[in-house]
Amino acid sequence: MNIAIIGSSGHYAFALRALPLRPDLQLVSVAPGSPREDMAPVLAGAEKAGAHPALYQDWRAMLDAERVDVAVVNPWFCDAADVSIACLERGLHVFSEKPLATTPEKLEALEAAWRASGRALHGMFNLRCCAWFNTVKKAIDDGLIGEVRQLHGQKSYKLGHRSELYFRRDTYGGIIPWVAIHALDWLLQLGGECEWIAGVQDSHCNRGHGELEVTSALVMRMANGVIGTVDADFLRPDGAPRHDDDRLRVTGTRGMLEALDGRVFLENEAPRRELPLEPEENCLLVMLDAIGTPRAEKLALDALAVTRAALLAREAGDRRTVMFNRR
Repeated sequence: MNIAIIGSSGHYAFALRALPLRPDLQLVSVAPGSPREDMAPVLAGAEKAGAHPALYQDWRAMLDAERVDVAVVNPWFCDAADVSIACLERGLHVFSEKPLATTPEKLEALEAAWRASGRALHGMFNLRCCAWFNTVKKAIDDGLIGEVRQLHGQKSYKLGHRSELYFRRDTYGGIIPWVAIHALDWLLQLGGECEWIAGVQDSHCNRGHGELEVTSALVMRMANGVIGTVDADFLRPDGAPRHDDDRLRVTGTRGMLEALDGRVFLENEAPRRELPLEPEENCLLVMLDAIGTPRAEKLALDALAVTRAALLAREAGDRRTVMFNRR
């Protein structure tokens, strides 16, 4: 199966990590997906993975010239939907950076292209494939906390110095569709479909990064009255040992699960204890292994649904209101 990487602004490394895990995968070519994208880091990472792809300057010309089965789409976030639509229309499977689109109109166009294509579509939701999340999910599936009733997710990053992509919301999409979407994905995976959502975001104290938002929060009601909340920020201290601080708390009718620092703790009728971790997965391989099965459709619908919820939360913050998911 031949893979092409379009763009260097997202998590293309997930594709590179998949190469040694599947001998049938071959990275054949790479090309920028947005103006001024530097493909040197992609080429360097490919070489470390033992791949030697051809470099093109125009991704459309690349797809005309190469036999490609899967497009790894990670240009500037504002361009991802357009590239994905074009790839689907060419008959390619698409593994896209999240959010899948930065506007509701582009998201609808992407969904229509996917439905017409008969191909697989998924997003780079790697954190739903990591060991700690798989452990939380298994504990819930095993009934260890009873019925899930409330969830809270946290995403906290170091700000550092960001490139021009992040200085305008119309190019990076906003902190909720870009960062909080990971935690929103956890909640939708574990709590059910979003019924309505409210959000808030703010760009104060962003160290001169233009329109970049650095604080955000959202609340939503899910199916059967389950309540979900998320906060996401760029206020993690520069001296912190890691770039990110991801946390998840799930409260059920029998107990509570808490994930932090890559560890998972359970508290129910028995005292609080740490759970052994389940294996992690590669999110690209999850999509590829699902091709030809009912799971492929679910992966696409999940990615579209969480993108839609994130865009609704962003709009709710702008309009200072609650947005209903009317799908």
